[in-house]
Amino acid sequence: MRRRHVFRWPTARLLRLLIICAIVSLALVGGSIPLLKTLDNALMNWRFAAAPRNASGSIVYLAIDRETLDALGTWPWPRSIYADIIEKLSQGGVGDIFIDIDFSTPSTGSEDARLADALANAGASAILPVFNQHLSADAGSTTVVTQPLPALRENAWLAFANVSLDDDGTVRRFTLGDLLDGQPTQSAAAVLAKTHSASGSHLIDYSINPASVPTISLSRILHPDFEIAKLKNRSIVIGAYATELKDIFPVPVYGQLPGPILHVLAAESILQDRLLQEFDQRPVQLAFAAAVIAAALGMRAFQTTVPFLSAAAVLAIGETIAFMAQKDHALVVHTATSCTVLLLGLVLMFNEKVDFTQFLAELAGAEQRNIRRLLRKIVTDSTDAVLAFDHHLKIFEESDSAKFMLASGQSGNRGKLLAEVVSAPIYDLVVSLAAEHSKKPGVVRSSSSRFSISVDGAVKHLDATITISPVERPEEGTASRNVSFIGSLVIRDVTTRQIYEERLQYLSSFDALTGLMNRRTFAESLGTFDRPVHVAAVGLHRFSVLNAAMGRDTGDKLLQAVAERLLAHPSIASAGRLGGDVFAVAIPQSQEFFQKDCAELVLGVFDAPFQFEQRTMHIDARVGMYTAVDTCETDFWLERAEHALDDAKTIAGAGWQPYNPDVALRQHRSRELEQAMRDSFNTNEFFLLYQPQVALGTGLLNGAEALLRWKHPEFGLVSPATFIPVAEANGFICDLGRWALRHACIEASRWPDNLAVAVNVAPVQLIRADLVADVKNALAESGLPAARLHLEITESAFVEHTTAIQGALSDLRAMGVRIALDDFGTGYSSLSYLAGFPLDTLKIDQTFVKKMASDQQSSAIVQTIVSLAKGLGLSLVAEGIESRTEWQMLASLGCEDGQGYFFGKPLSPDDLLALTAELPWLRAA
Repeated sequence: MRRRHVFRWPTARLLRLLIICAIVSLALVGGSIPLLKTLDNALMNWRFAAAPRNASGSIVYLAIDRETLDALGTWPWPRSIYADIIEKLSQGGVGDIFIDIDFSTPSTGSEDARLADALANAGASAILPVFNQHLSADAGSTTVVTQPLPALRENAWLAFANVSLDDDGTVRRFTLGDLLDGQPTQSAAAVLAKTHSASGSHLIDYSINPASVPTISLSRILHPDFEIAKLKNRSIVIGAYATELKDIFPVPVYGQLPGPILHVLAAESILQDRLLQEFDQRPVQLAFAAAVIAAALGMRAFQTTVPFLSAAAVLAIGETIAFMAQKDHALVVHTATSCTVLLLGLVLMFNEKVDFTQFLAELAGAEQRNIRRLLRKIVTDSTDAVLAFDHHLKIFEESDSAKFMLASGQSGNRGKLLAEVVSAPIYDLVVSLAAEHSKKPGVVRSSSSRFSISVDGAVKHLDATITISPVERPEEGTASRNVSFIGSLVIRDVTTRQIYEERLQYLSSFDALTGLMNRRTFAESLGTFDRPVHVAAVGLHRFSVLNAAMGRDTGDKLLQAVAERLLAHPSIASAGRLGGDVFAVAIPQSQEFFQKDCAELVLGVFDAPFQFEQRTMHIDARVGMYTAVDTCETDFWLERAEHALDDAKTIAGAGWQPYNPDVALRQHRSRELEQAMRDSFNTNEFFLLYQPQVALGTGLLNGAEALLRWKHPEFGLVSPATFIPVAEANGFICDLGRWALRHACIEASRWPDNLAVAVNVAPVQLIRADLVADVKNALAESGLPAARLHLEITESAFVEHTTAIQGALSDLRAMGVRIALDDFGTGYSSLSYLAGFPLDTLKIDQTFVKKMASDQQSSAIVQTIVSLAKGLGLSLVAEGIESRTEWQMLASLGCEDGQGYFFGKPLSPDDLLALTAELPWLRAA
């Protein structure tokens, strides 16, 4: 049977053919390749920048800039402003006036007529823009032309003012015109340049520097002192310059330019005979490609430097010709394709000079040698100790750090057996992996272990990772192969991490400052007692004050001293720190130690003063006691002792309290209310009721006080006396108050204009929240006049932070809001508050009003308050009126307004709104 001969094309010839095909293809289609187009655009931009020229000055840009917008104070402008500008420019004898503003939507009739008259008087010099626009954002949607209003376009020239982006997202080209209602219509650039052509697209000559275009702020033109004669016979372009008007486009060379400047540059390109021309370069590029191929094949005998220098010369000459053609003759020559063809020619020449297959093989060999050197350097320079060993367990490579980590000295470990260097457990692990390898050689095996060594008397903790990898090694003198392995031992010093982990383990169980057990460990220790135990929570009295006065370092030393005493006491079985200045101790129950005895024992720890750093300090403690006789979790024992401590903190000085389920229940109820309030706030379970306020002299309704209410799905209707103190204590009253203020203003905006709304403000709102901002926001959102909002503030707000509160109240009164002092006479009454704070109204507390008919002292207090208010020029509101007698007495004393169940209970917003629509339902007192 004849052997079939297979023709094999030599690799060098095949590569030559591929490169030649690539050169010819590139000469034909290179101009359409995006990367080369980008390079051509970059070169063209460089030529623009390298040969700048100035504008002719015959076109002036009147810019609507930031200064103009600030001067006129509104946008869009009334069209009478444009009319004034046109008339002023026409009187100054300017040439064409192009206004780059869209006038396609009507304004008021008088404004549109005013502009139309100005355009008519300007004659043929006024130019208005039309735009090609798509009906929708969908691709391929219908294009329509947006034109000025009929009355405006009848008195002006129309010109297309579209600005289109090139493929690279910049504006490079402009058109001379388009069809409008089937008729050729010029673009703004063509009209300004006074050319006759109305079709075609051209490149903008960006060598014309936009900074050289005469540019004047339109605000200066509007100034009566501007010399309009400076603009005589020059064309005018009016358009946006300010960034906020969003008429900015990306351009080559200059980054971004306003749309009107682009029209000016396009017109200047025509005026300066700079309509850049492009031509089909493919024939030239094919000829150049043929020359490059011939040169590459013919220069293979030359030294390598000759082709490279020749190529550099050709590139330099080509770029010089392209630069001069664009600069002097407005001819654009694209050179990116030719440059790429030349580079491929160098590759072809290089392939002819060198056997490329051999070159690739040598390159691969050099790369393999470099990789081996690199791997050896990585091993040598590794911060971990790395030992590489063969199948005889002999070390043939190691890192420099291994010498010091394993204390082998300068001589190192190369050539040693692994058993001489590492500890027995690690060596046994290597032997075990080697034995497994011999059973199944083709698998990579790895294992890790931790061991410790002693170096210079110190213990080092080391992590070791052993890896055994199979390799094939040919036997010398034979063609067979013997399967063997190489191994690596990577050792990392983890001493620091080991110490850190041990420290973390300690800190997870003990307090870092005092060394006592932390909460979790102490609670677990309570479960180790085999009999009932007394658990005491100990809090230091006024520790926060001492810490602030003496410094944190002194406070820490005091906590450490307390911990030492608790640990040293023989009767205390265990002690812990729960956090801050709160400790916990456990004392087993016995006949000698009942609960009271244990409490007195703990308090006795603090009888003697504490001494440290030549300083003597006395401190008292409060103790909460719980005797654990149940089978609950020890966390509950500790929690009950803390409940008792909270109760003990309510007594003056040192002392103790046993766990009281009723007190704990109240505390738990407060915490439940706190969480429930936040949940209810998010689910809109709070609401407002409104108690009518009446003018006592006429019986007419003149306002209402907003009262906050809460109906919880589980607790039912929660009294304000229950939830308001909890909200004030945790600061949540700020959120509730802000919500109540906003909703009260919104509801009051629906009432008749003569009715005011009163809203209570908690003292913490004045201190923590920005009440002035909250009021401004509520009034702005509701539209309620500030004079119809009354804010009621209790006297307790004036006890602290008087300067800040006085400033806030002054700001509110300056806005027109009225300020009332609520519950006057029952709080921290001081006449200095009345004289020093900006107030409008006093509210007489219901405590005095309810008793004034039967109690002469209450009646005298009310009379005094009335006289005081009148002397200070303050109005009065009486609370808690429940009978006609009280109403008549207050009216006779001159009290202006009142509220109470006699006039009406708190009403829902709809009921109060219905009440305002009724006729007066009360007769005067």
